[in-house]
Amino acid sequence: MIRINLLPREERRRKSRVAIPQTTIISAVVLAAAVLGGGWYWIKMDVVRLREEIVVVQGEIARNKEVVKLIEQYARDKKLLHERLILVQRLAGAKNTPVLLLDGINQALPEGGWLTGINKASGKLIIQGYASSHFVVAELMLSLQRLKPMVDNVELKFSELELYEGKPVERFEISAALSG
Repeated sequence: MIRINLLPREERRRKSRVAIPQTTIISAVVLAAAVLGGGWYWIKMDVVRLREEIVVVQGEIARNKEVVKLIEQYARDKKLLHERLILVQRLAGAKNTPVLLLDGINQALPEGGWLTGINKASGKLIIQGYASSHFVVAELMLSLQRLKPMVDNVELKFSELELYEGKPVERFEISAALSG
């Protein structure tokens, strides 16, 4: 069967449109509202969770600042103690130096010589005494040179002949630079 539409074109087009039922439109609006509401709820919960994490992280930062302060105080105390330890070690090392020096001078003093004075002035050691001869003075100077770690640059300041209890003796003065 053949169908002929005698209606003008304008009216034909209008009738060719398909009508959407209202339930479909309402369903689409409800679905869109549900999706938007769910998205909004999901974002809101995410914001709440992130705010809680921010509070937790700020608490950790505050605790870590206290730990950092303690570590910095520990570092300062450690440095101070290290400096004190170095000072104590240096003083302990220098404690025996005078004893060792006097013992070395005692052992260096040959027979026929005796000392009248030992002075320390501005890093120099000054030894004064008497000897029975020039050879005893020379032997003392050589023996003092062997005290090398403690004494340097042993020099004879003077040696002169004097009478001591009616006998001729050499009065001398020796200087040496102290090491350390």
